[in-house]
Amino acid sequence: MSTRHPVFLWLVLGLLLILTGYKIFSLKSIWHYNQLIEQPELISKPEANSSAEVLFAKAFYLNQRGKFQEALRLYNQIESNAPSNLQEKIRYNMGTIYLQQASQDWNSKGVFEYKQINTMLDLAEQSLRQVVVNNPQHWQARFNLEYALRIRPPTKLEDEADWQGHKASVHAIMPGIPAGGP
Repeated sequence: MSTRHPVFLWLVLGLLLILTGYKIFSLKSIWHYNQLIEQPELISKPEANSSAEVLFAKAFYLNQRGKFQEALRLYNQIESNAPSNLQEKIRYNMGTIYLQQASQDWNSKGVFEYKQINTMLDLAEQSLRQVVVNNPQHWQARFNLEYALRIRPPTKLEDEADWQGHKASVHAIMPGIPAGGP
C-alpha cells in the first residue's frame, strides 16, 4: 500500500504542474490581448484571424487618426462575425464615418459630387438605422441619422426644354446646410 501512495502523489503533482503551466500560458495570452486593445498602435498589420475586439480597437484607432478608408475596411471585415456587444458600435462608427465624408464633400464640392454624396449618405443611413432599430435609446445614432436625412442633396431634375423657372424657384429647392453634425 505504501508503494501506491507515492506514485499517486507524483501523478497529482505532475497534473497540477501541467494545469499551472496552462493557466500561466492563458494569462500571458490574455495580457498580450489586452495590451493590443489598450495600445492599438502596436498592431502593425491586423490579421484576419485576430479577434474582433483587437480589430475593433485598431479600426477605432485608425478612425481617430483620420484614416477613414482603412478603418472602414477593418469594420467591414469584422462586422458579420463580431460579438453582439460590438456590432452596434461597429455600425455606429461606420455610419458616422460615411456621414462625415458626405458632409465634408457636400460642404466643399456641393452638388457637383451628387452621386458620391448620396451613396455615402445611403450607407450612413443604413448603418445608423440598424443601430436605432436595435437600440432606440442610442441618442447619438438618432441625431446622426436625422442629420443624414437633413443634408441629403435635392434630387437631380432632368433638364426640360420648356422649363421656365426663375432664380427664386431654384433657390427654393436648395436646402441650407444645417449647423452641427457628427
